[in-house]
Amino acid sequence: MSNNNIKPRCLSIEGKDIRVVDDHQYVLLIWGSVYKNRRRPMVLVSIDYHPDTNPPFWLWAYQKAIAIDPNREAEIVAKFQQRIMSSLEPLNLDSIRMVIDRMRNDEHINTAMALGYLSDYHMINCMEKHNYSRGSHYLVPENQFGSLEDRMFKNIKLPIKKISGEDLILDIDLDYFLCPESFDLDLDQNSIFVDLVKQAQIITVARSKSYFDFLRTDEFTIESCEEKLIGLMEKIIKNDTLTQIADRKMGDRPYGETQ
Repeated sequence: MSNNNIKPRCLSIEGKDIRVVDDHQYVLLIWGSVYKNRRRPMVLVSIDYHPDTNPPFWLWAYQKAIAIDPNREAEIVAKFQQRIMSSLEPLNLDSIRMVIDRMRNDEHINTAMALGYLSDYHMINCMEKHNYSRGSHYLVPENQFGSLEDRMFKNIKLPIKKISGEDLILDIDLDYFLCPESFDLDLDQNSIFVDLVKQAQIITVARSKSYFDFLRTDEFTIESCEEKLIGLMEKIIKNDTLTQIADRKMGDRPYGETQ
């Protein structure tokens, strides 16, 4: 287990908290901590190459079921999943830490839904558009893989107006970004990602190094990708802070006074 999973990299930029883990499933502990402090579920926007919405502990349960009786696989999988989920206490993060090594890196979102950490999610990915009873999937066109531009968000029909009123967690997997140019984002021409960063109560980032290394199409290291993403978000957050300061100063001037 990576130390960066249990003790993630923690940044605070102008009061905006960003947490970086190595393996994506460990963001569940961060989301659980947020829920424990707030005591109300939040809405997730996740940007990832993969659709990380497999059922809770599915692979672990499937492997055990196949070993016991392949003919009763579905029945046994459900029993193992129910058994492990019943051991979890949403406000007791230690109960999650004890079993998180049985969780795959694509099972955390629906586990968070089951635990009440999330009330809804919007999964933006490059592979599949699943349909579940809760949550929404959006498939990025191949010619826009890695994009954070407004035209990508508009093409996938992300419901911006609906999301804009929510308490938001923004979650990003580095394997979504295939080349450094993904971060050459004109902030004056592209407001949707900017607004998501500004709106997010917390931002979680997963390195997912093995997937990143497999998918990248450029001489692009994961260290460079991480710093470019952090740098872009820092620019967005600091620009927002400067704008708020300028707006307050304008508000302090007597009516009609200009510089």
